[in-house]
Amino acid sequence: MRKALIFTAVLFAVPLFAQTSKAGQAGAKFLSLPYSVRGESMGGAFVSLVSDPSAVFYNPAGAALVDRSALYAMAGSWWGAYDYALSYSAPRKNGVLSIFLSGVYMGGIESYELTPSEEIVYKGEIAYLATQLGVGYATFLTDKFAVGMNAKLIYEGYGGYTTAYSFAIDAGTYYYTGFRDFVLGSSIRHFGFDAKLSGEYVRYEYTNELVETTVTYTAYKLPTTYSIGLSGTLYKNNISRLIGAVELFHPVDNLESYNFGLEYSILNMIFIRAGYKLYVKTREAVGDSNGFTLGLGLKYGKFTFDYGYYNKGIMPPINQIAFMMQF
Repeated sequence: MRKALIFTAVLFAVPLFAQTSKAGQAGAKFLSLPYSVRGESMGGAFVSLVSDPSAVFYNPAGAALVDRSALYAMAGSWWGAYDYALSYSAPRKNGVLSIFLSGVYMGGIESYELTPSEEIVYKGEIAYLATQLGVGYATFLTDKFAVGMNAKLIYEGYGGYTTAYSFAIDAGTYYYTGFRDFVLGSSIRHFGFDAKLSGEYVRYEYTNELVETTVTYTAYKLPTTYSIGLSGTLYKNNISRLIGAVELFHPVDNLESYNFGLEYSILNMIFIRAGYKLYVKTREAVGDSNGFTLGLGLKYGKFTFDYGYYNKGIMPPINQIAFMMQF
Protein backbone atom coordinates (compact mmCIF):
# COMPACT_ATOMS: atom_id res chain seq x y z
CA MET A 1 0.00 0.00 0.00
CA ARG A 2 2.98 2.28 0.46
CA LYS A 3 3.54 1.97 -3.30
CA ALA A 4 -0.03 3.09 -3.92
CA LEU A 5 0.50 6.18 -1.76
CA ILE A 6 3.77 7.03 -3.53
CA PHE A 7 2.06 6.58 -6.90
CA THR A 8 -0.67 9.02 -5.89
CA ALA A 9 1.79 11.63 -4.67
CA VAL A 10 4.08 11.47 -7.70
CA LEU A 11 1.38 11.39 -10.35
CA PHE A 12 -0.78 14.18 -8.97
CA ALA A 13 1.10 16.27 -6.42
CA VAL A 14 4.18 17.06 -8.52
CA PRO A 15 2.29 18.81 -11.35
CA LEU A 16 0.65 21.06 -8.77
CA PHE A 17 3.94 22.72 -8.00
CA ALA A 18 5.62 22.30 -11.39
CA GLN A 19 3.10 24.40 -13.29
CA THR A 20 3.10 28.19 -13.54
CA SER A 21 0.18 30.52 -14.18
CA LYS A 22 -0.99 30.73 -17.79
CA ALA A 23 -4.24 32.61 -17.33
CA GLY A 24 -6.41 32.62 -20.43
CA GLN A 25 -4.41 29.90 -22.18
CA ALA A 26 -7.15 27.25 -22.22
CA GLY A 27 -10.55 27.01 -23.88
CA ALA A 28 -13.64 24.85 -23.28
CA LYS A 29 -14.00 26.60 -19.94
CA PHE A 30 -17.42 25.05 -19.39
CA LEU A 31 -15.47 22.01 -18.17
CA SER A 32 -14.26 24.08 -15.21
CA LEU A 33 -17.75 24.74 -13.86
CA PRO A 34 -18.86 22.77 -10.78
CA TYR A 35 -21.23 19.87 -11.50
CA SER A 36 -21.56 18.52 -7.96
CA VAL A 37 -23.71 20.71 -5.70
CA ARG A 38 -22.53 18.97 -2.55
CA GLY A 39 -18.91 19.36 -3.61
CA GLU A 40 -19.11 23.03 -4.52
CA SER A 41 -21.10 23.80 -1.35
CA MET A 42 -18.04 22.57 0.53
CA GLY A 43 -15.77 25.01 -1.27
CA GLY A 44 -14.80 22.48 -3.92
CA ALA A 45 -12.83 20.44 -1.36
CA PHE A 46 -14.35 17.24 -2.66
CA VAL A 47 -11.70 15.15 -4.38
CA SER A 48 -11.25 12.93 -1.30
CA LEU A 49 -14.90 12.89 -0.24
CA VAL A 50 -17.05 12.19 -3.28
CA SER A 51 -18.72 8.77 -3.17
CA ASP A 52 -21.82 8.96 -5.39
CA PRO A 53 -22.52 9.23 -9.15
CA SER A 54 -21.28 12.85 -9.16
CA ALA A 55 -17.79 11.42 -8.56
CA VAL A 56 -17.24 11.34 -12.33
CA PHE A 57 -17.08 15.16 -12.27
CA TYR A 58 -14.47 15.41 -9.48
CA ASN A 59 -12.63 12.13 -8.92
CA PRO A 60 -13.55 9.04 -10.97
CA ALA A 61 -12.15 6.76 -8.25
CA GLY A 62 -14.87 7.91 -5.84
CA ALA A 63 -17.47 6.07 -7.90
CA ALA A 64 -15.98 2.81 -6.59
CA LEU A 65 -17.86 3.48 -3.33
CA VAL A 66 -21.28 3.38 -5.05
CA ASP A 67 -22.91 0.23 -3.65
CA ARG A 68 -26.18 0.36 -5.60
CA SER A 69 -27.32 1.79 -8.91
CA ALA A 70 -27.94 5.54 -8.63
CA LEU A 71 -28.94 8.47 -10.85
CA TYR A 72 -27.70 12.02 -10.30
CA ALA A 73 -29.08 15.19 -11.96
CA MET A 74 -28.03 18.83 -11.52
CA ALA A 75 -29.17 22.18 -12.91
CA GLY A 76 -28.13 25.78 -12.33
CA SER A 77 -27.92 29.27 -13.79
CA TRP A 78 -24.46 30.72 -14.40
CA TRP A 79 -24.62 34.43 -15.32
CA GLY A 80 -27.04 34.02 -18.21
CA ALA A 81 -25.96 30.50 -19.10
CA TYR A 82 -27.57 27.30 -17.87
CA ASP A 83 -25.39 24.44 -16.73
CA TYR A 84 -26.58 20.88 -16.35
CA ALA A 85 -25.30 17.44 -15.42
CA LEU A 86 -26.58 13.90 -15.50
CA SER A 87 -24.78 10.75 -14.39
CA TYR A 88 -25.65 7.14 -13.70
CA SER A 89 -23.48 4.65 -11.81
CA ALA A 90 -24.09 0.92 -11.52
CA PRO A 91 -22.00 -1.62 -9.56
CA ARG A 92 -20.66 -4.56 -11.58
CA LYS A 93 -18.84 -7.72 -10.56
CA ASN A 94 -15.39 -6.14 -10.31
CA GLY A 95 -16.15 -2.43 -10.12
CA VAL A 96 -18.59 0.39 -10.86
CA LEU A 97 -19.52 1.50 -14.37
CA SER A 98 -20.71 5.09 -14.94
CA ILE A 99 -22.06 7.13 -17.82
CA PHE A 100 -22.34 10.91 -17.65
CA LEU A 101 -23.26 14.08 -19.46
CA SER A 102 -22.71 17.72 -18.48
CA GLY A 103 -22.41 21.09 -20.10
CA VAL A 104 -23.68 24.61 -20.69
CA TYR A 105 -26.37 26.21 -22.84
CA MET A 106 -26.66 29.93 -23.54
CA GLY A 107 -29.19 31.37 -26.00
CA GLY A 108 -30.07 34.86 -27.14
CA ILE A 109 -26.62 35.70 -28.57
CA GLU A 110 -26.98 38.36 -31.27
CA SER A 111 -25.11 37.68 -34.51
CA TYR A 112 -24.08 40.06 -37.28
CA GLU A 113 -22.49 39.72 -40.70
CA LEU A 114 -20.19 42.07 -42.57
CA THR A 115 -21.19 42.12 -46.24
CA PRO A 116 -18.77 42.69 -49.18
CA SER A 117 -20.13 46.25 -49.37
CA GLU A 118 -19.02 46.69 -45.74
CA GLU A 119 -22.53 46.83 -44.33
CA ILE A 120 -23.23 45.25 -40.97
CA VAL A 121 -26.34 43.08 -41.19
CA TYR A 122 -28.17 41.62 -38.20
CA LYS A 123 -28.53 37.84 -38.66
CA GLY A 124 -30.68 37.01 -35.66
CA GLU A 125 -29.92 35.17 -32.44
CA ILE A 126 -27.79 32.08 -32.05
CA ALA A 127 -27.06 29.77 -29.12
CA TYR A 128 -23.90 28.38 -27.59
CA LEU A 129 -23.99 24.72 -26.58
CA ALA A 130 -21.11 22.88 -24.94
CA THR A 131 -21.16 19.39 -23.51
CA GLN A 132 -19.06 16.44 -22.43
CA LEU A 133 -20.31 12.88 -22.82
CA GLY A 134 -18.38 10.04 -21.28
CA VAL A 135 -18.10 6.69 -19.62
CA GLY A 136 -16.16 5.84 -16.45
CA TYR A 137 -15.01 2.81 -14.53
CA ALA A 138 -13.80 2.60 -10.92
CA THR A 139 -12.65 -0.29 -8.77
CA PHE A 140 -10.88 -1.11 -5.51
CA LEU A 141 -7.46 -2.68 -6.10
CA THR A 142 -7.20 -3.45 -2.37
CA ASP A 143 -9.55 -2.90 0.56
CA LYS A 144 -8.04 0.61 0.99
CA PHE A 145 -7.03 1.79 -2.47
CA ALA A 146 -9.36 2.56 -5.40
CA VAL A 147 -8.67 3.90 -8.87
CA GLY A 148 -10.96 5.25 -11.55
CA MET A 149 -10.86 6.61 -15.08
CA ASN A 150 -13.21 8.42 -17.47
CA ALA A 151 -13.05 8.66 -21.24
CA LYS A 152 -15.11 11.45 -22.78
CA LEU A 153 -16.00 13.32 -25.94
CA ILE A 154 -16.08 17.12 -25.72
CA TYR A 155 -18.15 19.34 -28.00
CA GLU A 156 -18.65 23.09 -28.44
CA GLY A 157 -21.08 24.59 -30.94
CA TYR A 158 -21.74 28.22 -31.86
CA GLY A 159 -25.20 28.38 -33.43
CA GLY A 160 -24.32 26.42 -36.56
CA TYR A 161 -21.47 28.77 -37.48
CA THR A 162 -18.64 26.66 -36.15
CA THR A 163 -18.02 23.64 -33.94
CA ALA A 164 -15.14 22.04 -32.08
CA TYR A 165 -14.52 18.52 -30.83
CA SER A 166 -11.97 16.94 -28.56
CA PHE A 167 -11.32 13.78 -26.58
CA ALA A 168 -10.05 13.66 -23.00
CA ILE A 169 -9.61 11.44 -19.98
CA ASP A 170 -9.98 11.90 -16.22
CA ALA A 171 -8.17 9.72 -13.70
CA GLY A 172 -8.19 9.53 -9.94
CA THR A 173 -7.22 7.66 -6.80
CA TYR A 174 -8.97 7.14 -3.47
CA TYR A 175 -6.93 5.93 -0.49
CA TYR A 176 -8.02 5.12 3.08
CA THR A 177 -5.06 6.30 5.15
CA GLY A 178 -5.67 4.01 8.15
CA PHE A 179 -5.87 6.98 10.49
CA ARG A 180 -9.47 6.97 11.78
CA ASP A 181 -11.64 7.32 8.65
CA PHE A 182 -9.44 9.86 6.85
CA VAL A 183 -9.20 9.56 3.07
CA LEU A 184 -6.59 10.92 0.65
CA GLY A 185 -7.90 11.60 -2.84
CA SER A 186 -6.34 12.92 -6.02
CA SER A 187 -7.40 13.47 -9.61
CA ILE A 188 -6.36 14.81 -12.97
CA ARG A 189 -9.21 16.02 -15.18
CA HIS A 190 -9.70 17.14 -18.78
CA PHE A 191 -6.37 15.78 -20.00
CA GLY A 192 -6.68 15.43 -23.76
CA PHE A 193 -6.24 16.69 -27.27
CA ASP A 194 -6.33 20.36 -28.22
CA ALA A 195 -9.64 21.52 -29.72
CA LYS A 196 -10.02 23.62 -32.85
CA LEU A 197 -13.07 25.40 -34.26
CA SER A 198 -14.08 24.33 -37.76
CA GLY A 199 -14.20 26.58 -40.81
CA GLU A 200 -12.48 29.86 -41.63
CA TYR A 201 -12.87 33.56 -40.89
CA VAL A 202 -11.66 36.82 -42.36
CA ARG A 203 -8.98 38.66 -40.39
CA TYR A 204 -8.63 42.40 -40.96
CA GLU A 205 -5.26 44.06 -40.40
CA TYR A 206 -4.24 47.61 -41.11
CA THR A 207 -0.66 48.76 -41.59
CA ASN A 208 -0.29 51.11 -44.55
CA GLU A 209 -3.54 49.81 -45.96
CA LEU A 210 -6.35 47.43 -44.99
CA VAL A 211 -5.41 43.79 -45.58
CA GLU A 212 -7.99 41.00 -45.54
CA THR A 213 -6.78 37.45 -44.91
CA THR A 214 -8.82 34.25 -44.75
CA VAL A 215 -7.47 32.08 -41.96
CA THR A 216 -8.45 29.02 -39.94
CA TYR A 217 -9.04 29.13 -36.21
CA THR A 218 -6.20 28.54 -33.77
CA ALA A 219 -6.29 25.35 -31.70
CA TYR A 220 -6.72 25.73 -27.95
CA LYS A 221 -5.85 23.57 -24.98
CA LEU A 222 -8.34 22.01 -22.59
CA PRO A 223 -8.51 23.37 -19.00
CA THR A 224 -6.66 20.47 -17.38
CA THR A 225 -6.80 20.46 -13.57
CA TYR A 226 -4.89 18.67 -10.82
CA SER A 227 -6.27 18.12 -7.31
CA ILE A 228 -5.14 16.44 -4.12
CA GLY A 229 -7.04 16.52 -0.85
CA LEU A 230 -7.73 14.99 2.55
CA SER A 231 -11.04 14.51 4.38
CA GLY A 232 -12.37 12.77 7.48
CA THR A 233 -14.70 12.90 10.47
CA LEU A 234 -13.89 15.66 12.96
CA TYR A 235 -16.72 14.96 15.40
CA LYS A 236 -19.39 12.29 15.76
CA ASN A 237 -22.09 11.24 18.22
CA ASN A 238 -25.27 9.18 18.08
CA ILE A 239 -27.25 11.69 16.02
CA SER A 240 -24.78 13.98 14.26
CA ARG A 241 -21.47 14.05 12.42
CA LEU A 242 -19.06 16.76 11.30
CA ILE A 243 -16.83 16.12 8.28
CA GLY A 244 -13.91 18.33 7.29
CA ALA A 245 -12.07 18.47 3.97
CA VAL A 246 -9.09 20.35 2.53
CA GLU A 247 -7.83 20.39 -1.03
CA LEU A 248 -5.10 21.90 -3.16
CA PHE A 249 -6.51 22.67 -6.60
CA HIS A 250 -4.40 23.61 -9.61
CA PRO A 251 -5.75 24.51 -13.08
CA VAL A 252 -3.17 24.76 -15.84
CA ASP A 253 -4.53 28.13 -16.94
CA ASN A 254 -4.33 29.85 -13.56
CA LEU A 255 -2.71 29.67 -10.14
CA GLU A 256 -3.77 27.38 -7.31
CA SER A 257 -6.60 27.70 -4.87
CA TYR A 258 -6.75 26.19 -1.41
CA ASN A 259 -10.22 24.80 -0.76
CA PHE A 260 -11.77 24.13 2.66
CA GLY A 261 -15.11 22.50 3.42
CA LEU A 262 -17.33 21.36 6.29
CA GLU A 263 -20.46 19.22 6.35
CA TYR A 264 -22.62 18.78 9.46
CA SER A 265 -25.25 16.06 9.28
CA ILE A 266 -28.15 15.24 11.59
CA LEU A 267 -29.49 11.67 11.62
CA ASN A 268 -27.89 11.25 8.18
CA MET A 269 -30.95 13.08 6.82
CA ILE A 270 -30.25 16.81 7.13
CA PHE A 271 -26.96 18.25 5.87
CA ILE A 272 -25.58 21.75 6.40
CA ARG A 273 -22.50 22.64 4.36
CA ALA A 274 -20.03 25.51 4.13
CA GLY A 275 -16.78 26.09 2.33
CA TYR A 276 -14.18 28.63 1.34
CA LYS A 277 -11.87 28.95 -1.66
CA LEU A 278 -8.67 30.84 -0.99
CA TYR A 279 -7.37 32.00 -4.35
CA VAL A 280 -3.70 32.79 -4.86
CA LYS A 281 -2.89 36.00 -6.77
CA THR A 282 -5.97 35.90 -9.00
CA ARG A 283 -8.42 38.66 -9.84
CA GLU A 284 -11.18 36.53 -8.36
CA ALA A 285 -9.79 37.17 -4.89
CA VAL A 286 -11.86 40.27 -4.27
CA GLY A 287 -12.95 41.06 -0.73
CA ASP A 288 -12.90 38.93 2.38
CA SER A 289 -16.07 37.09 1.37
CA ASN A 290 -14.77 35.89 -1.98
CA GLY A 291 -14.95 32.13 -2.44
CA PHE A 292 -17.49 31.58 0.35
CA THR A 293 -20.01 28.81 -0.34
CA LEU A 294 -23.05 27.42 1.45
CA GLY A 295 -25.34 24.47 0.93
CA LEU A 296 -28.17 22.34 2.30
CA GLY A 297 -29.02 18.71 1.74
CA LEU A 298 -32.00 16.51 2.54
CA LYS A 299 -32.01 12.73 2.35
CA TYR A 300 -35.07 10.54 2.66
CA GLY A 301 -34.79 6.86 1.89
CA LYS A 302 -33.48 6.46 -1.66
CA PHE A 303 -33.84 10.17 -2.49
CA THR A 304 -31.43 13.07 -1.91
CA PHE A 305 -31.91 16.77 -2.67
CA ASP A 306 -29.08 19.34 -2.54
CA TYR A 307 -28.97 23.12 -2.86
CA GLY A 308 -25.85 25.24 -3.23
CA TYR A 309 -25.17 28.99 -2.99
CA TYR A 310 -21.78 30.28 -4.14
CA ASN A 311 -20.44 33.78 -3.57
CA LYS A 312 -18.36 34.92 -6.56
CA GLY A 313 -16.96 38.18 -5.22
CA ILE A 314 -17.82 41.11 -7.49
CA MET A 315 -19.87 38.83 -9.75
CA PRO A 316 -23.47 37.79 -8.95
CA PRO A 317 -23.85 34.71 -6.72
CA ILE A 318 -24.59 31.29 -8.22
CA ASN A 319 -27.43 28.94 -7.29
CA GLN A 320 -27.56 25.23 -8.14
CA ILE A 321 -29.82 22.32 -7.25
CA ALA A 322 -29.26 18.58 -7.54
CA PHE A 323 -31.28 15.43 -7.15
CA MET A 324 -30.11 11.84 -6.64
CA MET A 325 -32.10 8.62 -6.61
CA GLN A 326 -30.88 5.15 -5.70
CA PHE A 327 -32.40 2.02 -7.17
